[in-house]
Amino acid sequence: MPSSPLRVHVSLQRACPACLDVRCADPAECLYFLTSRPWGDCVKCDGSGWAGEDSPLEIFCGYCDGSGLNEYTPGAITPDDISDRAKERHAAYVARLVDLLAASSAPLAVAA
Repeated sequence: MPSSPLRVHVSLQRACPACLDVRCADPAECLYFLTSRPWGDCVKCDGSGWAGEDSPLEIFCGYCDGSGLNEYTPGAITPDDISDRAKERHAAYVARLVDLLAASSAPLAVAA
C-alpha cells in the first residue's frame, strides 16, 4: 500500500490573550478587551505559556494558547496579586496592538 505524505503546520507564534488567535482580526477590539479587564498569570502554565508534560503533543499551553495570561473578573485579583512578569507581558501585548492600529489606520479625508 503506497504511503502518502502527511503535512503538519506548527505555528511558533504565541496567540493574542484576548482573541486567542495569532493574527488579531480586530486589533481595536482586542486592545479594548485587554485594557478593560484585569489580566494575570495563566492558572495552568503559571504564566510560562508552554504546555506541560501532560500535553506531549502541544507546544503551547492549551488554556492560554501560549500568551501566559488569563483574564480575571474585576475585583477577583488586585494589582499586588499580579506578578511583574504578567504585567510586562500584558504591556507588550498592548503595545503590539497599539502599533498594529497605528500602522493600519488610514487617514480620513473630509469631502469639500
